[in-house]
Amino acid sequence: MYMWDLDNGFAACILIKKTQDQSKKGQPMKGTWDSIHVVEVDTKKSSQNHYKLTSTVMLSIETETEQTGSVSLAGSLTRQEEKDMAVDTNNTALMNIGRLVEDMEIKLRTTLETIYFGKTKDIVNDLRQLTGTSVLKQRKEMQKQIGVHLASKN
Repeated sequence: MYMWDLDNGFAACILIKKTQDQSKKGQPMKGTWDSIHVVEVDTKKSSQNHYKLTSTVMLSIETETEQTGSVSLAGSLTRQEEKDMAVDTNNTALMNIGRLVEDMEIKLRTTLETIYFGKTKDIVNDLRQLTGTSVLKQRKEMQKQIGVHLASKN
């Protein structure tokens, strides 16, 4: 964590790095999670501060198995949030920053899991059809015949 003064308060930069090496515990994957959180704190009001958090996560994953072959995925995601939070003896500015950063880490991880990994899985599954093209053609023809039959009854 690095901190510096601003005209109306202070700012802080929190850096988090998590690595996974495939040699640990027999894991078939290696990768890194680097997150950078920059928060500006406006301390004009005595009872509450205004926090502006900008967070970026950079993710890189590599794996190689017999089932998937060699797969490499990398990308980044940036989100921003502003919030007013009370400041007192139980909720110091540092504690508020910690809560904001922790909540943002959870949001970023959830977004990556649901949107990016989920979408990647959907695309790969669409590309890797287990059903042969001849069976797919038969299904389309059958659907067409059913549609024609239903249309003729109406």
